[in-house]
Amino acid sequence: MVNAYITATGSFLPGDPVPNDAIEDYIGKAGRSTSDLKAVTLANCGIKTRHYAIDKNQQTVISGAAMAAGAVRSAVERTRLGPNDIQLLSAATTLPDVMAPGHASMVHGELGYGPLEISTAHGVCSSGMMALKNAYLQVAIGEKRNAISVASEFASRLFKSSRYDEMGAAAEDGSLPLEAAFLRYMLSDGAGAVVIEDQPATSGVSLRIDWISLTSYAHTEQACMYLGSNDRTCGTTWLDYPAAGAASADGALVLRQDLTLLPHLVSVGADEYERLRRLGKFDPSTLTWIPAHYSSERMKDIVFKEFSRRGLGVDRPEIWYSNLTSVGNIGCASIYVILDEMMQQGLIAEGDTLLCMVPESGRFAISFMHLTAVSAASASEARG
Repeated sequence: MVNAYITATGSFLPGDPVPNDAIEDYIGKAGRSTSDLKAVTLANCGIKTRHYAIDKNQQTVISGAAMAAGAVRSAVERTRLGPNDIQLLSAATTLPDVMAPGHASMVHGELGYGPLEISTAHGVCSSGMMALKNAYLQVAIGEKRNAISVASEFASRLFKSSRYDEMGAAAEDGSLPLEAAFLRYMLSDGAGAVVIEDQPATSGVSLRIDWISLTSYAHTEQACMYLGSNDRTCGTTWLDYPAAGAASADGALVLRQDLTLLPHLVSVGADEYERLRRLGKFDPSTLTWIPAHYSSERMKDIVFKEFSRRGLGVDRPEIWYSNLTSVGNIGCASIYVILDEMMQQGLIAEGDTLLCMVPESGRFAISFMHLTAVSAASASEARG
């Protein structure tokens, strides 16, 4: 095994920041969703601005693959690598632009880089960490000298009002179910990328990847966030309908989240944090930062309370870092954009330790990643 380092980060956030009062200028109004629902949702999530890759006519401005390519270019330009030097592209998304080819193929095509290995990770929030772990391990075992991991989300096109017309008409009162309606005000678009190499950058700070833990708890519950069925058992999917139009009218093509199951996600996240701490994977008292992806400020408060109740060492809330309020919830790309913001703002110094946390409500998966900030000199000394 050799060390693997994040030597550069990059982000792509489409368009100008969209404030709360302009959300429906882009995605429109759907069904009988009221201003009260919007106000309550935004008050709970705490998001002030977000980015959309559609315009006010609900037309796509840039594809998910192109956003990913933009983030990759941003990261690679901060390294000594050229477009033909990349050996692996590991790409993640929740909903790709097309069902086939794979998302990584489409991102590679957008980039125009030379021949390289590709890998596509599909899921909800944890897919970004799946892609990153693949890239990390390939470098760490010496299979590759470098790799790019990128995650992108294009949620807004799921939420444009035209997609709900058939579904709203099918309901007797024209309303949308809460588990579908509130998400329209929660999720947004963007991409983030990291460059992973077997040596730290020659200048500045690199992030040594110490370990990545990915654990699924899908055996404990049915799906909490899902797309492609109107039932969280997912016994019937949109492919089982006679035509896509029938699936759409029945609400099977609407992204949903069962709010009643979310408290269990907090419990599972705390369980996994506690398990890793008991294994000696990290010491909470020595952590400099906890970059965390969470869906809302209210959810963060619930997490703090649960961790505090268990005595899990979260008595320093100032070390938890998120940019949710300014860039929105970008799903699997969120942790990448968080790290990029921290790096570009100079918040991470040599010797800092970071514990990144990414919970996924899809069918309950929890990811943690431990990083140590190093310089080329300190990494050389550590190798002896």
